[in-house]
Amino acid sequence: MHRLIPDHLGQLMRVRDFVLLWSGATVSLFGDGIYFVTIAWEVYRISNAPTALGVVSAAFALPQVLFLVLGGVLSDRLDRRLVMLLGNVVSGLMVSGLGVLVLFHQIRLWEIVVLVAVYGVSQAFFLPASRAIVPSLIEPELMPQAMALEQFVEPLMSSLLGPAVGGLLVAAGGTGVAFLSDAGTFLVAAAALAAMSSAHATPAVAAAGKTSGRFAILHEAREALQFVRGLPWIWAGLAAAGIANIALTGPLTVLIPYLIKYRLHSGPEVLGLFGAAGGLAAILGAVYISWRGVPRRDVAWIFLSWAIGTAALVPMGLAGAAWELLPLAFVTMGGISLGNVIWFSKMGVEVPGYILGRVASLDMMVSFSLTPLSNAVTGPLAGLIGARHVLLAAGALGAVVPILFLLLVPGLSGRHRPGRPLTS
Repeated sequence: MHRLIPDHLGQLMRVRDFVLLWSGATVSLFGDGIYFVTIAWEVYRISNAPTALGVVSAAFALPQVLFLVLGGVLSDRLDRRLVMLLGNVVSGLMVSGLGVLVLFHQIRLWEIVVLVAVYGVSQAFFLPASRAIVPSLIEPELMPQAMALEQFVEPLMSSLLGPAVGGLLVAAGGTGVAFLSDAGTFLVAAAALAAMSSAHATPAVAAAGKTSGRFAILHEAREALQFVRGLPWIWAGLAAAGIANIALTGPLTVLIPYLIKYRLHSGPEVLGLFGAAGGLAAILGAVYISWRGVPRRDVAWIFLSWAIGTAALVPMGLAGAAWELLPLAFVTMGGISLGNVIWFSKMGVEVPGYILGRVASLDMMVSFSLTPLSNAVTGPLAGLIGARHVLLAAGALGAVVPILFLLLVPGLSGRHRPGRPLTS
């Protein structure tokens, strides 16, 4: 069903606004990969404690959790193209600020926290709109191919090429140059969005005459929540992902750079290769689903893929050499991304367009709700029991939780056929 074939690619590439959106997103995702390596290396230059990077990571994630629902509601009420454009501009300004402060040797940890927090707020509005805008640009029958293409490009840029180039930029020119390079990608993405027509970006919620007035936002958020509660695979998936994320995100973001630099005595190039290995696995997962189609037991595949990906943290905690982390990064990101490709494909088919922005914001909010806590507690826990023991415990927890949901929630482990697209 979800096959990425040349005819459909040709049709997608003939839709001008989709090509602009996809091109800008591709460049921006490349910049995200640069940022992943650069922010970790700069924070550890200022402070060699894992707690510092945990605080910075939490400063980026917490505002997203707090503002995602509002971002989802606004993405279903306003011009999604404009919401994304403003989000890109603010993000670019914040990352530019980091680069300028580094180049002038004025950067301090609290300044990083403030700039990264505003960056996180901008992403809380950008992400739901970016998830919901695609169905308004193309015909419904092209949605599976568009999502497969998106899931192919994202790891290629943000996890493979971006981190690899980011490591080289940091090694050759320093973190200031790398931050400014990332900021430039936001400007390119904003220019692409500005060139798009706004005719197809007006959400269906506005056209449908949804509730207006003082309590409109709360009403529309509740409407999305009620929709999610009616589909067990969504609410169970959100709950499992939220718990598994606390086990995965902090250790992966905070401890892997620390392990590479201070325990395995390697440089930023290895951190870049770690991200690149994960990106390669994610790309292969997207290609597999694109050509083979979504498995019949799609929900079981989602939960098991997440469990396998998180379980790879256990051998990471036992690694004695930097090169041993690379195949484990392949397993981690391969499992997580394979589950995500199936998840997003299923959401794109079964969630109506008029509510997709709000459901996407709930998806991201619940999935990421424990991420700030994970980032914040990972450093202190590592200081208390050791980084390796945290990785061992996190991998075990993250593997067990999705499997328990799969076994205990009725109907999740059976066969599921992709639903027909719903209409508003």
